[in-house]
Amino acid sequence: MNNPSVIPAFDFREMVTVTSGELVTTSVRVADYFGKKHKNVLQAIRNLQCSDDFKRLNFKPTDFIDKNGDVQPMVNITRDGCMFLIMGFTGQAAAAIKETYIAAFNWMADQLSRRMAMGEEMQHRYAIKETRSKLKGTIGSRLMNDRKKEKRVLALEHDHIMQVTQPDLLIN
Repeated sequence: MNNPSVIPAFDFREMVTVTSGELVTTSVRVADYFGKKHKNVLQAIRNLQCSDDFKRLNFKPTDFIDKNGDVQPMVNITRDGCMFLIMGFTGQAAAAIKETYIAAFNWMADQLSRRMAMGEEMQHRYAIKETRSKLKGTIGSRLMNDRKKEKRVLALEHDHIMQVTQPDLLIN
């Protein structure tokens, strides 16, 4: 077990594995990382105050073979389950992870805000181009042909603006 007074480096490559095509960590790894007894982590999982559906989806009981060759209970934990569990932990390591998690949310909020500001500027320029193009289409036949060509370009530009201002957020 880790010394609880030392904050270990949180290396997700050591914490996370792929099991049945899903990214998970285990109750054993969580216990080791946070310097807790495995039985206490299992108890913390049992005592979580979350819905049965959340527990079923994010905490999957399994077994492992300990260093003595005995079969012991273990839980595979999803990313969401891990954060839910860790948010209830105390100590320096838990505090460091909570701060990192908060920083990640703040960074994402800042990125979305910047994206929206950039998108608003792009929409403004697009509206001017679209208005000029429509005006061309009403003036004469030669300009009407220019308008037809511009419509395709403007449609692509509009799609790009929508991608910038309406990003797809991956939600599990």
